[in-house]
Amino acid sequence: MGSQGQLREDRVTFRRPPCTSLLISLWIVLALPGYSLGAGRGEADLEASILRAKPGVVLISSEVGAEMTLRCGPGATRTLMPDPLYETGSGFIIHPDGYIATNGHVVARSYEMNERMLGDEFLERTAAEACGADLAALPEDQRKARLRAIMADPGNRMRIRLTKKLQVHLSTGKIYAAQVLAYSPAIDPDAPRGGSKGAGGDMGPMDTSGKDIAILKIAESNLPTVRLAANSTGLQLGEQLFILGYPGVVLNHDFLSRKSALEASVTVGRVSGFKVDITDRRVIQTDAAISWGNSGGPAFNLRGEVIGAATFISTTSEGDQAIQGFNFLIPVETVHAYARQISLVPTADSSFTQKWEQAVNSYFQGDYRAAARSVEEAERIMPGFADLMRLRIEAGMRGEGQSGFGGRGLTVWIGLGTGLLLAVFVVVLWRVPRSRFWRPRERVEHISPEQVRRRLDGGSAVALLDARGGKKFTESPVQAVGAIRYDVERSSPQALRVQIAPSGEVIVYCD
Repeated sequence: MGSQGQLREDRVTFRRPPCTSLLISLWIVLALPGYSLGAGRGEADLEASILRAKPGVVLISSEVGAEMTLRCGPGATRTLMPDPLYETGSGFIIHPDGYIATNGHVVARSYEMNERMLGDEFLERTAAEACGADLAALPEDQRKARLRAIMADPGNRMRIRLTKKLQVHLSTGKIYAAQVLAYSPAIDPDAPRGGSKGAGGDMGPMDTSGKDIAILKIAESNLPTVRLAANSTGLQLGEQLFILGYPGVVLNHDFLSRKSALEASVTVGRVSGFKVDITDRRVIQTDAAISWGNSGGPAFNLRGEVIGAATFISTTSEGDQAIQGFNFLIPVETVHAYARQISLVPTADSSFTQKWEQAVNSYFQGDYRAAARSVEEAERIMPGFADLMRLRIEAGMRGEGQSGFGGRGLTVWIGLGTGLLLAVFVVVLWRVPRSRFWRPRERVEHISPEQVRRRLDGGSAVALLDARGGKKFTESPVQAVGAIRYDVERSSPQALRVQIAPSGEVIVYCD
């Protein structure tokens, strides 16, 4: 048995295992600036994916013009050139040699042989204004009847000459004439089921199955491209995605300069459902915002792969206002299917795309000098992209103060080195109380049972602590009367609250 004087509550400590200090040190390392994990890393990955994809997203414009010779009555005819019918949509480059995917309804006016319908639209827009002076003197009912007769006049219908223009606009400002190679119009609730054929411009019969897809061709090579996922079947409910495109509300905003009109806008959302349309085909529902002009724009997963294309939105019963949060995507499988129709294998393997992706990857890894070099190489292939210019400037400024070791890599190594030092320091701190540098000053001596008896008989201030464990305590014939029981097998700090005068002693029974 042994004794120790002046045992106080604050001197009872439990030594933590060394592994605890190592875990604490590792947590400190992970918390250091520049060691990218967690939510911050996820946001950086999203930004990097958006930047990699943006150059491959294009604006598509469809314009139909008309020159009309209109006869309002027995008098002379009038030659008119009304404002063209103009609409825009979005698309994405699926092959560096100028192949672009979009919605069928984005190119329908320019592609379908719908001259009669377009002629009626131009007549309706211009007849009342062009013939207004001749009809002004007539009573209202006669004026309306005369206007209907002007619009139905075969001579007026035959004197309409239409011009169609379909163009692709890169965000560099370059504009290319486009040709439609594969096409299916938007869903028509009144159209016959089964993929019947209709008039299809230069291609002859066209697919009318309502898959709302078109593949265009422009005369260019080595273009920026997007990466297509093999399929969309692996998508999960709630999975995050982002959509790039050219919503009309941004493209034609009164308060925005035209200088940035050709930069694609991004909206972020999640997969909110898997539905079947009225033609029994699968569509993907999302809460990401989509508006007029987004049609045909690509939807990406967080790996930067296209998993679908915006197709139709939800609107009010009048059809003039979008209801956000309930929008739909064509699955990427449809893009692959129509590419196969023209023997096209989508690929993102272009020298521009490779250099641009290297630039983005280097930048987000903190190697700003390498990022600046890769941007310059990409700009030599195809200059004029605003995102390339911004990244080159930003990487250049950050790279000026960067050592040759590499920015983020250096930060991580510094963090690891600091963490290792902290680990060593914490281990030393835990072991110091057991060393000679931090040894308790109280006197400790071994005493015999006879010495214990004499102290008790002499009235000394003594506290007895029986620290024997298990069977050694319960089966021992020797029991100390008045001793405080401390079971080492069920130890706790509260069990060692021993109160003793400063001049007294604590005598401990040990195993």
